[in-house]
Amino acid sequence: MANDGKFVIAQAVAKIVINTLTKQDFVNVICARDSHWDEVGKWQFFTTTVLSCQQDKLVAATNAHRKDLIEKIYNLNPMGTSELKEGFDKAFNLLQGSSRTGCQSIIVLITDGKDTDGESVRCGPGYYTRSGYVPGPVCKYNWTKTWDTVKQRNTNLGARIFSYLTKDEGEKFPGKLACDNRGSMKKLHSGENLISEMRNYFSFLSGSAKADAGLWTSPYLDTGGLGVMVTHAVPIISNRTGDTIGVIGVDCTLDEIEFKMARYQWGSVYSFLINKEGETIFHPLMKPSSNLKEDPIFIPISQLEKEKSGGTAPANFSIIENGMRKGSSFGSLYVADARNGIPATYFYAALNDSEFGFAFSLSPTDQEYRRSKEPEDKTPFQSVDTRSYYNLLIEYNSTEARKELPGVFKYLQVKYNVDRYPGLRVTYEHSSIFLAPKCHCDSVEYIFNDDLAKKTVLAHKWINGDEPDLGCSDASGQRYEKGIRADVLITQPIEVEWKKRRFEALDKVKWTYVGLRSGVFRTYPGHRSGRSYDPTARPWYRRAAADPSKTSISTPYMDAAGVGKIITISQALFEGMTPRNWSDCLEQHGDGPYPGGCLCLKDADCKSRSCYVSQGPGPNKTKHRCATERVEGVTSLDILYSDFHDKIMEIMKSSDANSTRSCSSTSTYTCPNGEPGCRTRCYLFDTSANMIVDPDFTLVKDIEVSKYSGVTMGKKEGEIMRELIFKHGFFIRKDSVEFQGTCSIAGGQRVSLEGLPKNPEEQDNYYKTKGPIPKFSNDYGCIQDLVSFSVNRSALGPSGMITGNVTGPCMQGFYYVTALPRTNLFLLVIENWKNVQQSNFFNFNCRITQKIVNAGAYRIINGTCADEAESTVTLSEQNKCPQLTNIEIPCDYQTASTHTLSLLISTSLTFFYILYHFIM
Repeated sequence: MANDGKFVIAQAVAKIVINTLTKQDFVNVICARDSHWDEVGKWQFFTTTVLSCQQDKLVAATNAHRKDLIEKIYNLNPMGTSELKEGFDKAFNLLQGSSRTGCQSIIVLITDGKDTDGESVRCGPGYYTRSGYVPGPVCKYNWTKTWDTVKQRNTNLGARIFSYLTKDEGEKFPGKLACDNRGSMKKLHSGENLISEMRNYFSFLSGSAKADAGLWTSPYLDTGGLGVMVTHAVPIISNRTGDTIGVIGVDCTLDEIEFKMARYQWGSVYSFLINKEGETIFHPLMKPSSNLKEDPIFIPISQLEKEKSGGTAPANFSIIENGMRKGSSFGSLYVADARNGIPATYFYAALNDSEFGFAFSLSPTDQEYRRSKEPEDKTPFQSVDTRSYYNLLIEYNSTEARKELPGVFKYLQVKYNVDRYPGLRVTYEHSSIFLAPKCHCDSVEYIFNDDLAKKTVLAHKWINGDEPDLGCSDASGQRYEKGIRADVLITQPIEVEWKKRRFEALDKVKWTYVGLRSGVFRTYPGHRSGRSYDPTARPWYRRAAADPSKTSISTPYMDAAGVGKIITISQALFEGMTPRNWSDCLEQHGDGPYPGGCLCLKDADCKSRSCYVSQGPGPNKTKHRCATERVEGVTSLDILYSDFHDKIMEIMKSSDANSTRSCSSTSTYTCPNGEPGCRTRCYLFDTSANMIVDPDFTLVKDIEVSKYSGVTMGKKEGEIMRELIFKHGFFIRKDSVEFQGTCSIAGGQRVSLEGLPKNPEEQDNYYKTKGPIPKFSNDYGCIQDLVSFSVNRSALGPSGMITGNVTGPCMQGFYYVTALPRTNLFLLVIENWKNVQQSNFFNFNCRITQKIVNAGAYRIINGTCADEAESTVTLSEQNKCPQLTNIEIPCDYQTASTHTLSLLISTSLTFFYILYHFIM
């Protein structure tokens, strides 16, 4: 601040107060000022404003809102004349709004206490005389009006006012405000040791809590890097004075809750967890707590349960939400149009002794829960050639493993840093088994257990053992969920098929694997996976499971094992076929579509959209039958992008070997208008307009992920994307807000401190040092506007193809779009493609065209404005406020002012009101 630093002190005080609040508190900041004339007669416009973009209410003091308020405070300049009456009116309006705890109200006033703003601030326009310009009168404030306003508005509310005077001697105004409203005033001479200087405020907060029982906090992001956690805190109260002298607490992460809730899911079944305000703590559509970069802004459950097309919560869902929020012991409700339009029954209940409610959605097709069963005869799995091996290959060479499992490491012939797998340990002798955290009875213990040798020995003995599988009951003492070993044994025979297969492009395949919904993951060649890896959470699994009747091809991405830029080809695996008689199928389902086990002629006859010959038991086993609707797993293979690209281009090569119009040709030819420089460009893209095959991707380095992963057609061929959206209706746009987004400080590669991506073995070392120092990251949490597109296949018409001719600021050409059968891909061929001649200047028109139709996540600068969560019931109305002590705070001030008009500063100090509802 200009002059003597008063404004800097005011900003620092505001920051300290805001940073001591938690998500359970509600806060806002008011900058109280007004317009005026200056000393030369110019009109200076200012107005009293609420700094948060949520200007009509208090906002929850989440990390996002706190950062937003502090940023805006530090962007203010100390200008304008004071307008305290209007400022207090706004303050009381906010405190009496619906967004509040109702437990305790506090206003913090920061001011210099002067009754004038100096020579540069005038309350009149001035006038001219023969002698020159005469400025208007210097503003002189009538503090009585403000005192009267506060007295009137605060009679019923009872808010306490804490005043902080910055340097000056004008104690009368802030002192009377504080003392008349059960608060305290403190004069601050500098910005040093402010927490100590503000002890009147902090002592009141700690001393006003009457109860000595512990409290649970709202979930928040741990600053030490342990993810989202909750704290149970208990005050430490002096037996001598009765004062609160400290707090003792225990932190618990949400990892274990998420693991447990994710564990019991099958088919389309899913579960979610909300708090008493209807805010979602866990939902499959939300990011895992370990991936968040900021304190979460919890999304209302009604918003997550919106229908895919309608954009509204299912009918009667409010009954379910209200039951969960009120703590109903148990309830259920059938909803015909549940999320995504699928009928389902919601089962819900409150969690004992907590602020949370739990629910899961069960569709009719999933009401029969089927678990994998171990083969009765395990003899075929007992030989050294048919056993399964745990993925921590190097640990088979540990002292403990050599003692307990002699000869295994030598048998596996583990190789390190071979050409195809640089920096990795692999075995070609066998596939390897990885068990995701949800496979373990104690997922958290598994994550943080660094005794990898013992972990390997125990896992190897279990998956190859004959001990009865009792699951995770307290009496069993076993380490793994029931059915995990069965899934390991069921997938073992596929290893033989992987090893004996022979086809032309086999040498291009990096990994082949299968992931089951239980979390069992088998991969060949055998290699290590990161300990927190969950196959069911990976994009390749979700993509295939969402459209199981089609072969799914991923966008290029950096392999989790670190081998480079790859493409994943996936196919869903259906649950074992249910035996059904054709007469029953006709009687119960008429003309179809039919459930699993019924006869079929084509995919469209089946609910699962998959008709095939299965060797499963039941009648008509030699004929085509419908697959079950439930996906049991997904099998995939990974191919290096460069190999996949070359193979695709080879397939699309012209029959004329000398043709320059082939997709694979790098040569140019003469355009229809006689100009040189035209070529043929070919792309593959998916149902979300993401580019799968793009010739430019081969030129990008593997670590430059942003240049090949998630690149959309809008960014590559904006003119064609625009026609497909607006002319043909082939793409449908969808906008949404991501409250748990991730932004990057710079658009650089994601690398480690050493400069290269880490493989799973190196990543595991992170857990040994996880917290209290978080790992380095150039990412930060932000709120984003998500723009996405989905395909409308019917737009292809009877011909199955869209054609058109475009000329725009980026390119020109004639294009064809068609679907690739039984896949999630579409082919785009552009003939006579020519890039628009670039000038020496940037092609703004081209960039604008691309931006208009580009999908992606865009940071919302005032992202907290998008958080429209509304608190309808206060804690006070729910009788959940902590007991408070009615403390009488000593308060005094000097009524005489020692300053004179000659000591006035040239620019006025802006007044801040930091007001909030506080829950102790």
